[in-house]
Amino acid sequence: MNQNWRITAILLLGGSFLLAVSKVPAPERSHWQQDVRYRIVAELDTLAKRLNGDMQIFYQNNSPDTLSSIFLQVPSNAFHDEDNTAMREMKRFSGGSLDFDQNRGYPLTIQSLQFLSIGERTEFPLQAYDFSDTILDLTLPYSLAPGDTLTLGLNFFQDFSAKAAGEESKIPTDFILWFPRLAVYDAEGWHAEPFHFMMQSSDIYSEFADMDIRLTVPGNYIVAASGEVIGGDPGWRRVAVDTALQKDGFEAWHDSTRHALLAQGIAQGTRQVRFKAHTLHDFIWSASPDFLYYEQKIAGKEIHFLYKSKQHSHWLEKMLEQLPPALNYLAEHFGAYPLHQLTVVRASHRNYAVPGMALFQYDSYFELAYEFSSIYFPGLVGTNGVKESWLASGLQVYMGKSFSEKMHGPRGYEMDLAQEDMNWLERQYPLPSLDEVVRNLTHLYNASGQNEPIAKEIYEYHDPIGALFNVYVKSDIFYEMLRYVVGDAAFKQSLRQLVAQYTYMHITEKDLRVTFEEVSGQDLDWFFEQWLRATPTIDYSKGKVKKTKRDDNTWITEVELKRKGDGIMPLDVALELANGEKVVQRWDGRAEETTLIFETIEKPKSVNVDPDDRIMDSNRLNNAKPRLEIRPDLPLLKYIHMPNDAILVLWRPLLGYNGHDSVRFGARARSSYRAFYHNLTLEFMVGTESGEFDGKFAYSHPLSRQRLLNRYHLMVRKNEGRFEADAHLSFNGSKGILSGDSGRHLEIGINYSRLLNDAYTFRDVESDTGTLKFDEWEDANVLVSYLETRAKARLGHLKTEGQLSAEVGLPGGNFKFTKLSSRINAQAQSMGFACTLRGNLATSWGPDRLPLQDKFRAEGATARERFRNDILKTGDALLAFSRRFVEGGGFLRGYTGQPLPAEKYATVNVEIATARSVFLALKPFAFYDTGRIWTTRNGDAFTRSDAGFGISFLGNKLDLFGGNLALFADLSAKLVFPIWISDPLPGEDEGQFRWYFTLGKGL
Repeated sequence: MNQNWRITAILLLGGSFLLAVSKVPAPERSHWQQDVRYRIVAELDTLAKRLNGDMQIFYQNNSPDTLSSIFLQVPSNAFHDEDNTAMREMKRFSGGSLDFDQNRGYPLTIQSLQFLSIGERTEFPLQAYDFSDTILDLTLPYSLAPGDTLTLGLNFFQDFSAKAAGEESKIPTDFILWFPRLAVYDAEGWHAEPFHFMMQSSDIYSEFADMDIRLTVPGNYIVAASGEVIGGDPGWRRVAVDTALQKDGFEAWHDSTRHALLAQGIAQGTRQVRFKAHTLHDFIWSASPDFLYYEQKIAGKEIHFLYKSKQHSHWLEKMLEQLPPALNYLAEHFGAYPLHQLTVVRASHRNYAVPGMALFQYDSYFELAYEFSSIYFPGLVGTNGVKESWLASGLQVYMGKSFSEKMHGPRGYEMDLAQEDMNWLERQYPLPSLDEVVRNLTHLYNASGQNEPIAKEIYEYHDPIGALFNVYVKSDIFYEMLRYVVGDAAFKQSLRQLVAQYTYMHITEKDLRVTFEEVSGQDLDWFFEQWLRATPTIDYSKGKVKKTKRDDNTWITEVELKRKGDGIMPLDVALELANGEKVVQRWDGRAEETTLIFETIEKPKSVNVDPDDRIMDSNRLNNAKPRLEIRPDLPLLKYIHMPNDAILVLWRPLLGYNGHDSVRFGARARSSYRAFYHNLTLEFMVGTESGEFDGKFAYSHPLSRQRLLNRYHLMVRKNEGRFEADAHLSFNGSKGILSGDSGRHLEIGINYSRLLNDAYTFRDVESDTGTLKFDEWEDANVLVSYLETRAKARLGHLKTEGQLSAEVGLPGGNFKFTKLSSRINAQAQSMGFACTLRGNLATSWGPDRLPLQDKFRAEGATARERFRNDILKTGDALLAFSRRFVEGGGFLRGYTGQPLPAEKYATVNVEIATARSVFLALKPFAFYDTGRIWTTRNGDAFTRSDAGFGISFLGNKLDLFGGNLALFADLSAKLVFPIWISDPLPGEDEGQFRWYFTLGKGL
């Protein structure tokens, strides 16, 4: 499934591929490009685990400006210095919690640098240069006038002896980002941007250049590169595979070939191969003693395949099957692949390509078209990967998705392969199509409150998820809708014209827009401005439909349409007739309302606005007659299956047990639209012994469609002898979707509760001397207004989070009081451990004492809070319900099950845990809790303390939307052993074995 249905890959795709193209005459342009040539002599020293290189750069200033500096890029050093831009941005985005070692390449050191010529000058004084971050800022000893040339010589090396990405030190097979590259100078000046955190290798904005590369490797190594071989022997023919060989015959041949190569290497010493390539902005190569070689002509081009023996059959077979239709599909959109040859190497670590060579790991249609589409963008047609990364990346996702749909049908993947590794339960889930995944994710992102315009520089997005959504996912939708607006034929013709007109040139968004306008004959400024620089909400609704039969038996259908959102899109309106035929009209969508008139011979049946879901309408429930889709309530189903035109209704039976009802049974139905809209819950349960009937009604919906997590909630329920009604508003905010250290939450509401039957509310406390039974609720009407706010922040290496809660008893209830409680956490990590200090304060005042159900609990949450979190049970309470634990109160964990009611408390908790999981997802921790408790407001206080250890099962929390997403926020599962308490129950010892289990959400 992972290789055929890569939803995750759409969000987290790394590296782009560039393939070679031949030079075509350039059209007249309003700007110019510099002339650049590289000459590199490099040697791979396998004993020293080092690559040594000597390089000459020829540069001709074709600009009208006199240059005083030039800039070289060294992106391989991006993640090797804490002060580098990529590292600083990674820390800013993640709050210091991310360590992306996989991005870290091998550092490149420039040993010497000298000017060989500038114009007519050939002698120069010693020259200092500024090398910081990944940019070498080189001040010229003499200015470079328009039309003049310079030649620069430098010596460099890459050291492979250090461990990379936490792995054993070893020489790489694939060589990417292995030499300095010249930044682009154009009419805007130098584009000397350092390597940013969210950049891929293909995003580096460097000059097109001619390459002359001499590579020296051990004699038994096979070499492949992105240029054409013009000297030396790469060794391909020595390892050419006969695909007719059976397994035993192949293994014997391979063994003898490797021995012969090794002997040749010992005798020969080294092998030098010379490559040339024209007009590239990068050069890559691969070398290994284990390569096998296969050659085949595809679409009239020589395709060279190199791979290792472990992939002898599967990878090559898949490539031979899938590459021909992929190249044909790309040619249909961009024009034929222009070079006569292409080398495809089975990548060892990452995917990447430049003209003439592709490093490729996977074998799905999506990934093939995704990677190879960069043959054209940014391979043939250069794009600025810092300022406009979306331009090429979004097009790659579009090509991958559309090619998958062509080969697999509308779903975009093979269902049988997607379900191949699934268990029985997973097979019951309806799987969305690839396009549905992209659109649903985009809809949710657009309504998250974190939505940003697509057209930003890559470092300006709020966080990595925002960058990935805009650069890849939303930009794919941009191209989908651009095709919808101009039509399929104009879309393909525009792309082909872009490639033909701007080959070996750098383009911008303006060039893209102008070309599409020329081909389609449309003004597209409104489209580009809206979808690239704004965050529009598209919402069109069907109004009244009037059907009239005329005297000649023909029909007139008048369809009222309304634009409710601020976004504008042309939209199709389909009228379905009684005979099944459809009549479609397109409205430009600009007016706030209009009426379309259909004249038909057949009787009209129904109307559907945007029937094919092409315009990213945020609410398709008002586009046609709403429908219900009913399914069993499988875990997390509503987040996986999101029909865009239906209310999803999930149902499930309920079964439970308690001491008063005995067995309880019932049913629950939940509805939702796109998971977060129209969240309705209806539930009932009946006790078999008591005959008690319980039920629940709850409804939640966003306050606006632009912020999913700003919501209103309504709830009424009767459950286990208690009645509760609640209405509240919740507001969530953070600096980004992954801003786990900056989340903010505010909840304000009103709650009413009363006791109906105290048979449910007695609680047993057991000790070695017996059992004490007491009531936690009293028969009273409690009406309160409440406010709760939570916030997270980071102060250097210190993570903090706090909560403040207030409740006020209102007239209409039997108790008038005010409660105020607060918590604050501070956590720091050092030497592999995380230390957490937590303080808890609470007080109350007013004319009345606190009712039993609202008294603070020094050991945990109040009785009413536990009632609202009734899925949380501990110890043997799964049946007896005698002990429940919900994180809260003073958090004196050793006293769980021993109620400590309080009007005030002040406690401190100290916890030391391993910073990372030590086994699977388990994190051990040790704790100490202590504090003062006041059972009455003006009475004496007493001290309670405890200590113990435990295991956390969900230590790595998923902090979406700043840790505020209700489904995942603060989810915890722990097994706790409080082995010592200062004041045990009668008959117990201070130190003895105790335990409980908790599952739920807690600060």
